[in-house]
Amino acid sequence: MDSSPNYNNCTLEELLDVRNHIDKEQYPERAKEIDLAISSKMKDPDIKEEIEKQKEISKYSTFWPRFWAATIDGIIFAIILYVECLIFGVEYSTQDKLLQALNGVQLAIYAIFMHGYFGQTIGKMIMDVKVLNHDTETEITVKQALRRESVNLALNISWVLIILVIAISIELSGTISEGLSYAVLGFGILAMLWGISEFVTMLFNDKRRALHDYIGKTVVVRI
Repeated sequence: MDSSPNYNNCTLEELLDVRNHIDKEQYPERAKEIDLAISSKMKDPDIKEEIEKQKEISKYSTFWPRFWAATIDGIIFAIILYVECLIFGVEYSTQDKLLQALNGVQLAIYAIFMHGYFGQTIGKMIMDVKVLNHDTETEITVKQALRRESVNLALNISWVLIILVIAISIELSGTISEGLSYAVLGFGILAMLWGISEFVTMLFNDKRRALHDYIGKTVVVRI
């Protein structure tokens, strides 16, 4: 004898799993019972609260989408840099620190423009995440995008200047002064600390906001 189970004893997750796998054409009545049981569960205040909490967690769980978005944008700009080298007759090299630093400046400017006007870079569009105003979760302004990217932009510009000063120093004296050596070391430590602080701040807040999000008063969400 085929008797239906007591769906009231099932958890919401179990009911949703059964609904996803049941053959509705073969068992239409049972499918209706499951839908009714799910509807009943959804009215439970505790379950409702748990669902909202899970939605909230999922909405701000953006670490990996942001990682892959940054990877995609990086690949795009590596290609752009290669094309620029062809146009201007410059030899492309991943080992050329000045070229890569200039590319970093370009990437920061691109991020400011795209976030300021669209809330997304191409990478973020592909990964379905968007930068919003933290307080209102509405579109951000260009000013916010500039603040958000200000440290990255400043670091890349500083690196370009340091490389140029080193090149001039070698050209004039054939060596790098002790002061320049300390400047390179100091810059390396500063850039490393910035990168670590970005990662750490993302790990220790519910909305996975990095330090640059706090500076720009922004938050990244799944869309």
